[in-house]
Amino acid sequence: MPKGAAMPFIERVAARAYSRATEIVDRVRAAILNLFPEDLRDHVRTNTVRTEGYGQIPIVIVNAVISGKRIAQRTFHHLIGQMSQADRDWLSVSLDRRLDERCMLFLRVDKQEAYIGNIRLAKGPDVISVRVHIREYPRCDQEKVMRFLRETVRSVRQE
Repeated sequence: MPKGAAMPFIERVAARAYSRATEIVDRVRAAILNLFPEDLRDHVRTNTVRTEGYGQIPIVIVNAVISGKRIAQRTFHHLIGQMSQADRDWLSVSLDRRLDERCMLFLRVDKQEAYIGNIRLAKGPDVISVRVHIREYPRCDQEKVMRFLRETVRSVRQE
């Protein structure tokens, strides 16, 4: 890497899930909070938005975000460390489809598994959407960020 070039870093981790009419909002919030390291949950900002779905069925959108280089990085490491090796492998090979042009990584985590404390990439529609905001200066270099993410996924120990 050239002298003075900055390494990419995790700036923020945001999560969102829908609590449908048949679900308990506090359980959906608990599932989302399980994505964050226990000792950092006091730093997580959460909010809810009430709206309506098809046929005026009530839906509550639960949002959570943690910001700051150090705690966002720890949160991302926690997410990766909790994943099975199969999920980590799938994440590594699918990074090009999960990383957008603004260097935002998109993950879909199984909401029911998260509620019981397991972090699994989702295969169905009942998900927590996770957005990992990655910063690199002076601008986003996707290839560099993908190398950074692959190395992070490879090097984080399973918890």
